[in-house]
Amino acid sequence: MVASVACSDLSPGSVVGSYRIEKEIGRGGMGKVYRATHTVLPRKAAIKIMHPELCRHPGMATRMVQEASILEDVRHPGLVRVFECNILPDHRPFIAMEFVEGDTLTQRLGQSGRLAWPDVAALLGDIADVLDAVHRRGIVHRDLKPDNLLLTPGDADFPLRLIDWGVARLGPVGRLTMEGMTPGTPIYMSPEQAAGQHIAAPCDIYSLGVIAYEALTGQPPFDGRTLAEVVCKHITTKPVPLAERCGAPAELCDLVHRMLDKDPAVRPMAVDIRQITREMVRQLDTLADSDDEIEITIVPAADNDNAYPDSDELELGVTELLPTMRKPRWTPQLEIPVVPPRKPITPRNQRDSVSGEIVSRRLLK
Repeated sequence: MVASVACSDLSPGSVVGSYRIEKEIGRGGMGKVYRATHTVLPRKAAIKIMHPELCRHPGMATRMVQEASILEDVRHPGLVRVFECNILPDHRPFIAMEFVEGDTLTQRLGQSGRLAWPDVAALLGDIADVLDAVHRRGIVHRDLKPDNLLLTPGDADFPLRLIDWGVARLGPVGRLTMEGMTPGTPIYMSPEQAAGQHIAAPCDIYSLGVIAYEALTGQPPFDGRTLAEVVCKHITTKPVPLAERCGAPAELCDLVHRMLDKDPAVRPMAVDIRQITREMVRQLDTLADSDDEIEITIVPAADNDNAYPDSDELELGVTELLPTMRKPRWTPQLEIPVVPPRKPITPRNQRDSVSGEIVSRRLLK
């Protein structure tokens, strides 16, 4: 379906394709992003529309179609889904994508300054999982930076989304670059990318190393007053050792520095980063679980009644857990009633009294 509005009519209530615009939620070098709702289905979407001035440059419209193709072809929970891709009446392309709520890594670092190293390790593992999926297909993002990492910790599918694939490269022949321009952001750009050399998967690994360095220390490894100064540092300067700037373990510091190596062949692959960082997180979780366990000491019971704590000990809090044994049942002492001595039987009257022997009648005869 062709969109029913012109570029100047993208105000709340405008209809683009099958979606009604609600409001603008972001903008970048290639276009604006709007939040929208499907006109029939109860579905929200993010509508990305190219800037009108970019349509005059050959190949720019193809970039947005390429982004939609990548998101449609590589099915991974760390990538947003594509609902629709078409052309506006003014010939600008648009993409209707899955709307995901969350903060970018740039916003998160702006709030906290830096992240704890376990969070950085977990973040690296998740990003590397997405990169491994696209690198296997020969796709290079080329503009990996905190702005393009959308954190979604409450999402049941995946804790982040890697967005903005408009300048991605599809294999050795998928070159969509305006003449005289190098895609990417200088602070996060690999040395070979800054020098206009071979673009491949190690470029994304270098950019990910810059992101990790910044997340751990609060500052990128290289910065400067001019673009040329930043590019020169990426090509010629080694970063300050992480061990001097943060308290991350040596294994994580070593991994980040290998990602930042000037030689692309030395950098680890995305699958290696995922394996190393997730193993670190797993070991940390295991250690945390073991710390939560309570050690219980069983004290053998003695053969006397002193093996059982009295009420005073229980009140003061005895830490030993004694074995559960049935205590001898208490039996009250029964008192033997005192029986008074019997009174001797005596005759009621004196004349009833008999004295003498009792003899047989035979003897008396």
